[in-house]
Amino acid sequence: MKIAIIIAVCVALFIVLKPLRKPILTFTVILAFIVGFVAIQYFNRPDGSTLESREKICAEFPRGKDWKIAIEQELNDYIISGIYSRDGMSGIAVFEPYGNGKYKLLSREWREQDEIIITGTIIDQQWYGIVWFNGAKTDYAEITYTYDGKKQEPIIHNAKGMEIFINPAPAKDYSIDVVYYDSEGNKYE
Repeated sequence: MKIAIIIAVCVALFIVLKPLRKPILTFTVILAFIVGFVAIQYFNRPDGSTLESREKICAEFPRGKDWKIAIEQELNDYIISGIYSRDGMSGIAVFEPYGNGKYKLLSREWREQDEIIITGTIIDQQWYGIVWFNGAKTDYAEITYTYDGKKQEPIIHNAKGMEIFINPAPAKDYSIDVVYYDSEGNKYE
C-alpha cells in the first residue's frame, strides 16, 4: 500500500514537472520526496518502549483487529504480553530488549479467545514454556508436565489476576497438559 502511494506521487510529480523540461530538477524533486517519505516512515516506527508502542507493534500482526495488551510480565528484561483483539483473538507477544529502553518483537502466538495459549520462547539461552488463558474468569490452572515417560505432579498456578504462566522447560523433550478452573469448578481445556 505504501509503495503504491509512493509510485502514484512520483508519477504525479513527473507529470507536473515534465513541462519544465528540466530532468535534473524533476529527478531531484522525486528523489527528495522518496527520501523524505522513507525517513518519516522510519522515525515513526514504534520502538516498544511503552505499552502503547508495543500495542502498535501488535497492530501489524496479520490476524486480529485492534490488538490490546491485557497484562504484561517481565522476565530477565524481556516483556511477555498477554494480548487480545477486538475480533475475538487472544495471544502472547514476547518483546526483546535492544537498548535504551526499547523493545522489538521476538515472537507471537495467537488463538481464538476461548482457547488456551500454550507456547514458548528462548530467553538467555533457556527455553521457557508460556501459558495464558483469556477465555473466561478463572481461579487457577493445573499445569502438568510429562517427560522421561513419567507424568509429573501438577503445578498449581494462580489465575485470578489473569497472570501469565512462565516456567523453564523441565527437559529437552516434554509434553504439557493445562486445565483452568473457575470458582465453581468448571474446567477449561
